[in-house]
Amino acid sequence: MLQGSILGPLLFLLYINGLPKAVKHKALPILFANDTSILITNPKSNQLQRDLNIVFAQLNKWFKSNLLFFNFDKTHFIQFNNASKCTSVTEIEYEDEQINIANETKFLGLYINNNLSWKTHIESIKNKLSSACYVMRLVKPYVTANTLKVIHFSYFHSIMTYGLIYWGNSPDSIKIFRLQKKIIRIVMGCKVETRVENCFLTWKSYPFLPNILFPFYCS
Repeated sequence: MLQGSILGPLLFLLYINGLPKAVKHKALPILFANDTSILITNPKSNQLQRDLNIVFAQLNKWFKSNLLFFNFDKTHFIQFNNASKCTSVTEIEYEDEQINIANETKFLGLYINNNLSWKTHIESIKNKLSSACYVMRLVKPYVTANTLKVIHFSYFHSIMTYGLIYWGNSPDSIKIFRLQKKIIRIVMGCKVETRVENCFLTWKSYPFLPNILFPFYCS
């Protein structure tokens, strides 16, 4: 199956279409393109340990039957914990190999940690947005307003709004809101002491920028 071919993605999906059936009685498989996630829940740690190893053995059996190999280096296990409870450490082993345990993982562009606090994801995009603010400040004197608009929506707005419905209510999202106010001031040429409401009103009437309501905008 060649990457970049027209039939490649379709043939790949047909090839792995039987994978969920191999584990669906013990787990919830989630397939998206070439990313596969297996969700297993059990309130009892000893039964969870047993279910994990059973499902993992079934996965390996399916792989071997379909001439595939399990890549242990690219596979990891994350255990979601309740902060108020102490949970035991779970291990997954198969044929003297062990799955690496991770405290966080990246899934479809969102960083998820083991307590679902979204802190990891917000810190990740905070660094990207800070860099975007720096670039916007540097290039503003040398580009047109229309170019500035393209840069903003390409390197700031697209990152800020991705997955917002999931992490937007996190207490740590205030860090992103502050950067949003900063980028508005940069684009509109407002001073630091200028209230962001005035910059926002100017933004809405700006001839090159559409009337949009920023997801974090507030007084």
